[in-house]
Amino acid sequence: MGNPFYLQEVPVDAPFCNRKKELKELQSYAEGKANVVLFSPRRYGKTSLVRRIQKNLSNKGAVTLFADLFGVASVDDVASRLAKAVFVVTHKKDPLWKSALRAMKSFRPVLKPDPSGGVSLSVEPSGAGRSGLGLLEETMDSLGEFVNTTKSLVHVALDEFQEIVTLKEALRVEGILRTQIQQQQASYFFIGSRRRILLGIFNDRQRPFFQSAINYPLQLLPPEELAEFIAEQFEKSQRKCTVANGKKLVSLTGFHPYYSEKLAFFVYELSKTVTEESINRAMERLILSEKPVFEAILQGISPHQRLLLQALAKETTPKLLASGYIQKHGLGSVGGVQHSSRQLEELDLIEKDQETGRWRPVDPILAIWLRMQMEEKLPQ
Repeated sequence: MGNPFYLQEVPVDAPFCNRKKELKELQSYAEGKANVVLFSPRRYGKTSLVRRIQKNLSNKGAVTLFADLFGVASVDDVASRLAKAVFVVTHKKDPLWKSALRAMKSFRPVLKPDPSGGVSLSVEPSGAGRSGLGLLEETMDSLGEFVNTTKSLVHVALDEFQEIVTLKEALRVEGILRTQIQQQQASYFFIGSRRRILLGIFNDRQRPFFQSAINYPLQLLPPEELAEFIAEQFEKSQRKCTVANGKKLVSLTGFHPYYSEKLAFFVYELSKTVTEESINRAMERLILSEKPVFEAILQGISPHQRLLLQALAKETTPKLLASGYIQKHGLGSVGGVQHSSRQLEELDLIEKDQETGRWRPVDPILAIWLRMQMEEKLPQ
């Protein structure tokens, strides 16, 4: 039996910890043709959750479209990803495929043999006509025609939706999408990890999407259930893991869904019996595996932002602008801390914990790694 823990998106047919309430509520919203903003820190399992919801909807006859907007480079890119989402889900369903070909006038599908033996699908503009905002408007109009001619429920998931703000035409893109979406009898899920930016799109009175969707935060999994789930997966794979060790494992990651799964993956590779020693050794592997990601994060922010992030990793605080805290960690001026904190919040690197009221790094393993950079373990 192979390792039961996943380092990538959890397959829709794999064991899934809890989320019963979220699955029920979000599926109900989708079936009611409501629009939802689904948000949480990175790697909380949003995409896996939505994929599972879309699988349930598809089993009941719905047409489910999924477009990942991470890294969009232009308005044309946004339009092409939306068109591709339609062709990807319809290419094996003859009536829907014909409907998509008739409706999606701005792009045509391109099918090519894949080196692995399958078929790959991409899209290209249907002609040398429109581009930019005109192309996006035409594509959304075509998508609306596809939705309106499809008898079944259509559900559209737009992953990392906040990425559209990186485009110079961002506000006009928002306006086109909002105008078109409100005319469609479909359900849209807007998914994202950069929460401040994403929520700004939907909660700022000056923005086109203001109050057009249900805000739905995805919370941490209940610690007890996460620990029991981890222990249960070990037991199913003939590996010994007490609930106490399951609790030890998930507590080290701050009960973070992705990191708990990854830590369990490394523990499984190291030992047939889960012990405190194997958990600690696996934790070292986990931190080492994330080091390139963390280094890239630090390289992408300013020296003062790094300093503030390091300070919060070392000591959380309820008062970020308190003179004592600023002096203690050498953070310079109040204005500098204000500017850096806003930037770090937009990058979803720091947050104010709703329960404790303390500012802290969002990523618990990044915080551990930062502390390790500031402390040197002495040989015994």
